[in-house]
Amino acid sequence: MNVPSIITRKPLRSERHIRAWAAHAGLKDFEQRHWLASRELFPIGGGGEVALRKTQAALEVTRGTTLAATRKVYGSGHMLKDQPLIFPAGEDRASFVEHYRSQPGLIAATFPFSGVVTYEDQPWWNQLALKGGVVGVLSALTVYTYTSVPTAGSDDLKSGTFEWGDDTQAFRGGFGMVETFELSGALGEQWKFTAGINIDDMAPVAFTAALGDRVTEDVLMHLTKFAIGAAGAVPAAYLTGRLIGFKLSVKNNLDPKFFADGAGAKYTGMGRSARHYELELTMEGNAATVTERGVFEAGTARVARLTANGSIIAGSTGNVTRSVDIVMPGVWNAFPIAERSTNTTFAAVLEAQYDATLAYDLSVAIANGLATLP
Repeated sequence: MNVPSIITRKPLRSERHIRAWAAHAGLKDFEQRHWLASRELFPIGGGGEVALRKTQAALEVTRGTTLAATRKVYGSGHMLKDQPLIFPAGEDRASFVEHYRSQPGLIAATFPFSGVVTYEDQPWWNQLALKGGVVGVLSALTVYTYTSVPTAGSDDLKSGTFEWGDDTQAFRGGFGMVETFELSGALGEQWKFTAGINIDDMAPVAFTAALGDRVTEDVLMHLTKFAIGAAGAVPAAYLTGRLIGFKLSVKNNLDPKFFADGAGAKYTGMGRSARHYELELTMEGNAATVTERGVFEAGTARVARLTANGSIIAGSTGNVTRSVDIVMPGVWNAFPIAERSTNTTFAAVLEAQYDATLAYDLSVAIANGLATLP
């Protein structure tokens, strides 16, 4: 490579000139840094690496009172913050200038997040999305089952403090509450989740230090099975050759509340209206599902069940496996016909409806080997 004297001569001209030459020579940014740094022309800088992003969090004891993170949160997210400016209106200044002064308004911040569902981490997410305060119930010596049955008469969803960022800067959002949550499964893949999280701010902080990694196991779609039955009972007869994919949608219908308290521009309360659950199922179009479509036509209440099993929980009596068991009573609100390759399919949607016998509109039970959720 022919190196011009401007590069070899010291003292150097500006880094801008050096980069201009390197770019002209066809070097990419990292190659520029490596080539120049190896010749002590300027040190490798950098920072703000996407590969070094991470998320950490803690469940808050009191909503809006931030805590140091207690766990790494596996997945991928991106904090977003909007704080529209407030401008004076209607001032006659004999000027074509639009604005002369402004003040920051109320903060609107969110944290969309997605990842792979695991037997160890989903009970933690359920505290935020379905029901807070759930603890594991011990059985079979080493099995802990976390059963989330959303409360009908009180708002007990947990809030969280989230830390997100990279090697250059971390940000913190407190009073984090899950507005929307989805679990989905497609053949040949793990179960996936997406969470729409409200946060009260996106404030620069330092990461909580020294949080270790955890061992987790993915929930796999091909190890999932489906049952459907009459209202008032949990179906036990799983179907074969039917289920292709699913999506469970949770909508908590939260409403952040702002008050004039002589303090900041963050929300300090959270309102909530009636929740909404839907289970969308993609099923093979055969005799059994055609019969089920007749149930849709009649508007008859049903109970759906999705169960996934993983590996054996070490030390458990009877070799109990990790598991997720979702039970949702409801009524079909759609049963459209589609196709997969050569076969007819149905993309049916079951809308949750309270079942007086079961005494819930949704139940999610997860078994793992964790006595506590960090």
